[in-house]
Amino acid sequence: MLIKSLIRLWNYLNIYYLKPFDAVNDTITSDLLLKLNWQNNYIEIGSGDGAFSFIMHGGSFSLYYDRYLNVNLNKKDIFNSNNKNLVIKKKYKKEKIFPSISIDAKKFHVDLVKKIGFSKKTILSKYENLPIKSRTQNLIFFYTPHGLKSHSKSIKEASRILKTGGRILILVYLKNVEKYFICNNLKKISSGFLNKYFSNLDNGRFKEITKMSDSLNGWKKKLSESNLRISKFYTGLHPIAWMIYDIQTRPILKILIRLFNFFPIFLRTMFKIMWMIILYPILIITYILFRNYSTDFKNKNCYIVFETVKK
Repeated sequence: MLIKSLIRLWNYLNIYYLKPFDAVNDTITSDLLLKLNWQNNYIEIGSGDGAFSFIMHGGSFSLYYDRYLNVNLNKKDIFNSNNKNLVIKKKYKKEKIFPSISIDAKKFHVDLVKKIGFSKKTILSKYENLPIKSRTQNLIFFYTPHGLKSHSKSIKEASRILKTGGRILILVYLKNVEKYFICNNLKKISSGFLNKYFSNLDNGRFKEITKMSDSLNGWKKKLSESNLRISKFYTGLHPIAWMIYDIQTRPILKILIRLFNFFPIFLRTMFKIMWMIILYPILIITYILFRNYSTDFKNKNCYIVFETVKK
């Protein structure tokens, strides 16, 4: 299990090498989710660019793949871009788990999912109004809140398309996470240039995520109201791990991207590999420190994953 997790850590680092603690966060998150019961041909709601689930279920990208070639530094969301010349080389075993449909509310995410080719079908849709018939699905993975307006409405909508006895695997945020946004906290105690600077670093994450957070009992109530019975759940992600993730290289990310942009693709890839080799041992230590943060500490975790069954 540890070996597989460390392989995923390397594969996540490969795509997040300029924000390396994203790799630790995603590895811990995937560990948590893989405790649930998966099956092939599930539907993924909130797929993002598809990379998280692709790697979680055993996929990997070529070291030549570089998501930072697919950014627009002039946009508020620098990843809201679509480089048509971006080459995505990947490895994936056909017997592994994969989604039959990936759904996201952002077009550039849907375009990237198509390029990766991890899902049989991709749909651009709001999560509160899915273009799928009622009671037709066996398994749904509800992942990111990108573009989400209401978690309650979207969970009810996911329940609508689920067959009786079908399951939803869902990752949500606990209320505790609200205290651990470093950029947002620094914004609140600063003024003038620094206030604007930390606000730009936060980039709306605090507002988006905290409006989707709730207590453990609050989530149980919401899921029950959507006609879902909880069969198992796990909590995870230590607050310190979240705070490291929240700040890490974010203050210098654009500088790092511009620095790597000076080099032709071959040299860029060589520097990327050397950078990864230097960082990987540090990330292993960080991962090991926080991977076994026990479910005995429910009131101190940031994430919770539920496996639910439609009544």
